[in-house]
Amino acid sequence: MIRLAETEGDFELCVEIYAEVEPDRRVTAKQLASASGVLLVSARDGYAYVTPSSVESSAFAMVRVRSAARRRGVGSALLRAAAEHAATIDLQKLWGEVHESDTESRRFVTARGFREVTRDIGVRLSLESAEGAWAPGIVELAPGHLRAAYEVVAEATPEMALPQIAAARPFEQWLDHEERRSALAIVAVDGEDVVGYARLYIVPGHERRLENGLTAVKKSHRRRGIATAMKRAQIAWAKDHGYTEIDSDMVEGNIPMRGVNERLGYVPLPASIVVEGWPV
Repeated sequence: MIRLAETEGDFELCVEIYAEVEPDRRVTAKQLASASGVLLVSARDGYAYVTPSSVESSAFAMVRVRSAARRRGVGSALLRAAAEHAATIDLQKLWGEVHESDTESRRFVTARGFREVTRDIGVRLSLESAEGAWAPGIVELAPGHLRAAYEVVAEATPEMALPQIAAARPFEQWLDHEERRSALAIVAVDGEDVVGYARLYIVPGHERRLENGLTAVKKSHRRRGIATAMKRAQIAWAKDHGYTEIDSDMVEGNIPMRGVNERLGYVPLPASIVVEGWPV
């Protein structure tokens, strides 16, 4: 029997399952309770998270099942339930990620009609030896920057998920999403114009780790080192505030940002496979 997570106990159960399946990551019950999507729970064995995404006509879905409950139909039932929920909000595809090294999960999604569309490249920067600095024109985001920062994000978002087609959320949804785990938001300005935007997020369960959000620069101002300058400012801020590492991820085809991260000293983490489809 699959139910909608509604109680504190439901959310705590999902936290417990997530910690078992993803031991290097953490999530809190408060985060899950305030998430933009829904959580569908199967007894005490697993859950699915499903939410509308920036990818055209698609929902993002994540299925997590305890190892002891696998190969008993729990994952298949949760995946179908996620698709049924997506259909009620007029979405025709699901997409998600599986660890590249997780051959069992890759076989699971392939057998159920999902195909690989790209790889998500994860990297991590140790701040001990990283060099950070605030360059002229790089400043912390102020309320007056928000609309212009959103315009930068809206212009850049379609390139962030290629080959999938993505679009920025509506402004209010974008702002709510950005501020939930925010540690720092910065913009690049050229005179009075906002031409770049970047944010750092807190990582639950890892007090000294941060995560890069979208780093976006207006097309008219690219190839000027602005993305690198914003990331150097993030490094300087993170070191000043006692953090020791920053994680980042991007689709395999985002060659420019991969190059920026490599030059700054980020090192590769295990990759994930992005898959999309509909359960069969």
